[in-house]
Amino acid sequence: MKLATWNVNSIRARESTVLRWLREESPDILCIQEIKVQNELFPREPFIEEGYFVSLNGQKTWNGVAVLSRKEPEEVTLDLPSGFLIQQKRVITLRFPGLTVVNVYVPNGGDVTLDRFRDKLEFLDELKKYIDLLSGRGSLVVMGDFNVAPEADDVYDPETLEGQVCFHPEERKKYIEIISSGMVDIYRKFNPDGKAYSWWDYRAAAFRRNRGMRLDLILLNAAAAKKAVSCDIQIEPRKWEKPSDHTPVVLNIEDI
Repeated sequence: MKLATWNVNSIRARESTVLRWLREESPDILCIQEIKVQNELFPREPFIEEGYFVSLNGQKTWNGVAVLSRKEPEEVTLDLPSGFLIQQKRVITLRFPGLTVVNVYVPNGGDVTLDRFRDKLEFLDELKKYIDLLSGRGSLVVMGDFNVAPEADDVYDPETLEGQVCFHPEERKKYIEIISSGMVDIYRKFNPDGKAYSWWDYRAAAFRRNRGMRLDLILLNAAAAKKAVSCDIQIEPRKWEKPSDHTPVVLNIEDI
């Protein structure tokens, strides 16, 4: 199986880009974030024509998550069970036989001085509780835009960025708490050393200068991690015309 996560930064702006990537890569499951559209306006038909079921948790203008899957899910659940930030559509969970996939878009936080940053920390707490709830129920894959770069090798300049949003010690502590409960950062399992980024700002020629951050993560529980074959960041789509500021992260795993 091939599973992937990609913050597309508006599905209507990036529809042709996502379709191109699907045709080239043919993943079994693609989790996308920041679709920025309510469910009824999501462009379903082109993806259905490509052979995908479309599961949505969208909202107008902001946020929104979706999952494209070759197989029809047995169950689709929206949002966090606690209802935290339920007005912001950031989580969708799909159940398949033997596999649960959680697609998550963690709040950015904006600035560490804002209430939104405290909301981000609480969201990560609630996400951990949800992961703990699900992790004993067969293979679990949690993926999406976490808006947290876990380690120094996940940012272009850790000294300068230390204490800023997406690389603040409080955020990284919350991430460590999630990992410590038994989840595996599968990209780093297969690529333990060296700089790695999945997001580059549109500004200041950040992509050309390779000034990025690894914000798009795939976390597996022990049952799923045993079946993982590889995990890679695909840089090429960031070079395409009208790209998202994020690029896909792809997991290959034994069929479940």
